[in-house]
Amino acid sequence: MIPSKQPRSARRAVALLMVFSAGLISVADGQDRREGPPHAALINDLAASHPASAYIDASTLLVAEIDWEKLDVDAFFASVQKLTGDRPSDVAIVKDLIGKLKAGKAGRIYVLAGQQTLTDRAPLIVIPTPDAATLFTAMKGMFGDNVRIAPSGSALLFGTPDQLKRVESLNPVSRNDLLSPLQDANRLDHSVVIALPDASRDLLTKLWPAKEPDRFPVKVSPSRAAADIHRLVITVQTPPQPMVRLLLDTVNAEAADRVAETLAAIKQQFDPMLANVTLNRAPKRVIVEIDRKTIELAETIASEMRRSAARAKRVATMKQLGIAFYNYHDREKHLPPRCFVAADGKPLHSWLVAVLPDMDNLAFYRSIRLDLPWNADENARMRNTLPAGFGSPQLPVGHTVIRAPVFPGSLWHGDGPPKRLDDITDPAANTILLIEAPDDASIHWADPTPWVISEDDPIQDVFGDRDDARVLLADGSVLLLKRAEMDNQKLKAMLTIAAGD
Repeated sequence: MIPSKQPRSARRAVALLMVFSAGLISVADGQDRREGPPHAALINDLAASHPASAYIDASTLLVAEIDWEKLDVDAFFASVQKLTGDRPSDVAIVKDLIGKLKAGKAGRIYVLAGQQTLTDRAPLIVIPTPDAATLFTAMKGMFGDNVRIAPSGSALLFGTPDQLKRVESLNPVSRNDLLSPLQDANRLDHSVVIALPDASRDLLTKLWPAKEPDRFPVKVSPSRAAADIHRLVITVQTPPQPMVRLLLDTVNAEAADRVAETLAAIKQQFDPMLANVTLNRAPKRVIVEIDRKTIELAETIASEMRRSAARAKRVATMKQLGIAFYNYHDREKHLPPRCFVAADGKPLHSWLVAVLPDMDNLAFYRSIRLDLPWNADENARMRNTLPAGFGSPQLPVGHTVIRAPVFPGSLWHGDGPPKRLDDITDPAANTILLIEAPDDASIHWADPTPWVISEDDPIQDVFGDRDDARVLLADGSVLLLKRAEMDNQKLKAMLTIAAGD
């Protein structure tokens, strides 16, 4: 598997800031803030006074407001990692971006999306500032060729060339349906407002089905929901004390009744997971608030789902390796060597490189300079590539815990020629070929450094602080060893291939 080209890190920073506009954060430690009506003072003149109003027209469907001054980057990334399992890699970049916003006296960030956003493949970003020249100088050149920056009055615009060209001829339209929630004194730090024009909602009402999909756990009519809800407001407070509030504004009180009934049914269906989600009613509004316990449960479920998926993937990878070993043996008349070596005996590549052709990576294998070390400049592609199924989010990039145990009498012991299947005289169903090692024993998959198992206490090396360890056996099966059922003598017998035990 060859990795796709990564986007530029600075562009990723902007994308990460935009995550807030979609409400994709973990929520916990909810505060007792209640939604209230927007301030009336500015309702009638929002189209003229709001910093984003000059860039909103009839096709605008979404406006997001991000208060970057209230963003704790470290806490936010830590929360994202809990939910997604992805290791944060852009903390420093986002902090640098926020530093530039501060130096340029930037106001809140506004993200605008409309009917052409899918074609543009990016929203328009508006950053108000009294010093557009300073902010422009700091930001210029950060985001590559696909994102342009242009001063516009008392703001800086970020968008594609086509977006910025359209702005020049834009005819702003008064859209208090999008902007009035951004004047609500009770809104949280970041908000997303989605409001479809009547014509768009009418179209969705006709296109969307009248009934829920088959096997959907709750009775709900998508077309009825499109007709009933005219605006959705998502308002968010980011970590370290995050919370989320959803405001569903309906066309009338009867519609609010239907929406509240549907949400109550969903809450009941997924009880106890949603037991602490609160639903409140206003005459033409349904308010949904989520508390800390709900998000902690969501984090636990997400974490367990990731662990389960990772376990299944590793089992599949180890089974594929078992097949690859036998295919390799059929072709080469011996099992894979512990490592490739140079003429002077210097180790060059791990055993895993040898079986790449048998793991559906023949083209990649042919691109490797086998006569040079795995970390040579000429093998940079290999250094930056991880075959599918070998990594894990908690490991360093390129690392794997699927290791070949070097133990006296094991398949991988000694510097002689590679072993053959005939050399395995102990029962194949009790003979270990590979082990899923502890995380602290992980290594870059192409690194030939051996994993030496202690003769005195192999259990500690194999299990670490874990209660179990997955192994590939010589018959091609995968077995989960339980630490409580093992002792050093049993483990030694399984590590050797011809000890008569």
